[in-house]
Amino acid sequence: MILLNVTTKDKGQAVEIADFLVSKRLILDALVTEGTKYKRSENNDIIAEQHFLILGKTKALLFGQIDEILKEKYGSNMPTIYSVPIINMDWDQSSELIEKTEKV
Repeated sequence: MILLNVTTKDKGQAVEIADFLVSKRLILDALVTEGTKYKRSENNDIIAEQHFLILGKTKALLFGQIDEILKEKYGSNMPTIYSVPIINMDWDQSSELIEKTEKV
């Protein structure tokens, strides 16, 4: 199991992705949150950008499928996508993830 992380600057895109992934049962549910991303410019100035983060629990085997779908749909406007393994959790809750996401 993994926690899927998708980040984008576009709120509409974030909501669209969350809705799509949940409706296709590629993630169990989605949490969309707004935050500020800080980075340094080439001049060493701090740049602050608003970003939207989608978090969703899913099966590790679905990551490749999700990545390909987002690449097809968004092309050059591809959001950042990565996953974090779920090492520990209440394992009684894992059955919901297994039952309510796409079979692989």
